[in-house]
Amino acid sequence: MSNGSITTDEVRHEVRRRIAELTERSPEEVTDTALFIEELGIDSLMAIELMVALDKEYKIDIPEERFRAIKNVNDAVTVVMEYMGGAEKPA
Repeated sequence: MSNGSITTDEVRHEVRRRIAELTERSPEEVTDTALFIEELGIDSLMAIELMVALDKEYKIDIPEERFRAIKNVNDAVTVVMEYMGGAEKPA
């Protein structure tokens, strides 16, 4: 999947959906700035599941040390878009 075929909003929607699934919440409860650990209760195993899911979904390989720096949905979207090929594409 290349950056030309997917938008930032589509990535944001998918990240929120996967986090909601992991934390047993509705996607509407997962805000773009909610902190994964402190506010959403995402533990290290959940974080690894999220990383693997995003790597598979977008056919990218986010290094573990880069993934550890992700604190919220906005960070995750930025990193996914970066590894898909650069600048964010508006919706």
